[in-house]
Amino acid sequence: MAMHTIEQLFEHELKDIYSAEHALLDVLEQMADESSDRDIRKAFTQHRKETQAQIKRLERIFKSMGQKPQVETCPGIEGLIKEKKAFVREKPAAELLEYYNVGAGQKSERYEITAYENLIDMADKLEMHDAVALLEQTLQEEEGALNRLKAIASEFDVTEEGADENVGTEKEETTSSRR
Repeated sequence: MAMHTIEQLFEHELKDIYSAEHALLDVLEQMADESSDRDIRKAFTQHRKETQAQIKRLERIFKSMGQKPQVETCPGIEGLIKEKKAFVREKPAAELLEYYNVGAGQKSERYEITAYENLIDMADKLEMHDAVALLEQTLQEEEGALNRLKAIASEFDVTEEGADENVGTEKEETTSSRR
């Protein structure tokens, strides 16, 4: 089907972010489980709960449009998920994985923030005032999650210890810990 109207674009983008939010539910749970740090676990767990509420808001918007929500593939988020899986295959140290996950969380938040800003703009142009209010609520949550992750990332102390040449091995450890 060819796309010709802003209504069609809005529906397309709504389906995209709806799919993204569903895909992120499992990833947020996985990242919380991978963390031994209480603050990181709490940030991912809290945002997972927010994501569940965001999905319900999106469903309300679909319903107001007379549409049934559909989960499709969001190529943007799927790319970030593939990137994470590839990193995990490299078997990073636990602390490094935590640091990576905080950064990966920030990447996905920025993606979602941009998506919601665009949806709000379109909903505003379409005079969908209820949708604007629901999308703005979600946008605030996404911005809050990004800010929490940025604060956590700023507390990481990442140091690198070089190889011990006297031992004759090429052992190099990268460690990171929160202060």
